Amino acid sequence: MHITDPLPREKNARLVFGLDWRAYPAKQMRAERRRYADDFGATHYVEYKIGKDAIGGFCAPDTSEINGAKLYSGAARIAQHDRVKGKAAVLILLQDDQRVHLVFVVRGVVRSDEVLTIPKAHERRLAIEQECLKLNLTLTTLGSGQAVGDVDESFGAAALLDDRKNGRIAKVPVNLPTVVPVLVIGAAVVFGGIQLMDSLNPPPPAAPKEPSFEEKYAALVRQTFAAKIPRANELAPAILASLGNSEAVVAGWVFDKAVCPSKGNCTITYKRSGGSFDDFGRAALQALRPLHFEADGLHLSATGPAIPVVTPVSNHDAKTWPSEQALIDMLQTPPQRLSTKPFELASYGYKVKLEPSKPLLMMPPGTPGQRPAHMIRVGAWEISGYRWQSVLLSKLPPDMTLDSMTIELLLDERGASRNQSNPANERVGIHFIAKGKYYVLD
Repeated sequence: MHITDPLPREKNARLVFGLDWRAYPAKQMRAERRRYADDFGATHYVEYKIGKDAIGGFCAPDTSEINGAKLYSGAARIAQHDRVKGKAAVLILLQDDQRVHLVFVVRGVVRSDEVLTIPKAHERRLAIEQECLKLNLTLTTLGSGQAVGDVDESFGAAALLDDRKNGRIAKVPVNLPTVVPVLVIGAAVVFGGIQLMDSLNPPPPAAPKEPSFEEKYAALVRQTFAAKIPRANELAPAILASLGNSEAVVAGWVFDKAVCPSKGNCTITYKRSGGSFDDFGRAALQALRPLHFEADGLHLSATGPAIPVVTPVSNHDAKTWPSEQALIDMLQTPPQRLSTKPFELASYGYKVKLEPSKPLLMMPPGTPGQRPAHMIRVGAWEISGYRWQSVLLSKLPPDMTLDSMTIELLLDERGASRNQSNPANERVGIHFIAKGKYYVLD
């Protein structure tokens, strides 16, 4: 949990992120609130309603941090913001120095309210994107900050200051005494009134017709490729080339590794080699900021180069995709057909892992509609090797996407990197691990 500094133009008001959230029937709001407060050991709560449900967030702030302040839930204000309400799924990423406030809202309900480091935020974002793909949810990403990467729309922290009364966090009320008979009578009257109103209201409209399998499949295909997933054969070599222009040594710190997603910026980790945090802070260019110094005193992370924009994988090219068996024959060793001399790669540490593909959408028994003649299947792949083998990445077929890429500098016992004239020493040099997905037709 994180409590922000006092808000501008609001005396003693602060935002809180990192609450535990649950949904429960509004009719049982009091009892459910008490139950979840006990489960979480919470002393404070915030609630808002969606239809017949109450959405509650729970926390136990340190009293020394509060000191008479008025607390408001940042996630509650986000979920009820005009730019968030009405959307199927919204991911909000707000960078605050070296932390990222991550809020995930599904149909107005807060699903995640987290305070993360920048690398953890990238990992969590990727997991949420994959979850939305599996659930067939259209995800809109909002946010601000140099390190959060590309977003669909800019959304700054200032947007949370519009409704100053929304999302107020209050103390969990104490247990009430046993209800007296007068309250029982009053509750019976209210309940009877509700029943009368229900009887006067017309019946709800019939449930919409369940979409056919063809419609579900077509919608999932559109959503999958609307994300413009980059081609691995263009993005992987481009990332290696862009990192080649980065400083390997800065003020007594040596490049250790870089973690690059498919969008946004890489995150570079440097390892101490005689320098200090102050030395690096003075020498670091603006492009490397913001910086994050690790508690072990031996590592720091900096902002790496921006991820290039390349041609995406498109389902319109599906007729040109190789079959799954052809892809296996092309990539895996032996015979490692991307090389003119297959045995060399097996000796020098170039490895390909292909997981079996699965249907993009399974057809459960009894589902209305017919199965298309040719359906797309998706599988995961991983390739590891050294920079001098990166030319093989440019030969990958156009049905392979890149999700992430890790580049690390491996040194020998003397601290020297790979000797390019002697590539047989496969334990030193610029080493990469690329991961992604491949798409084939069944």
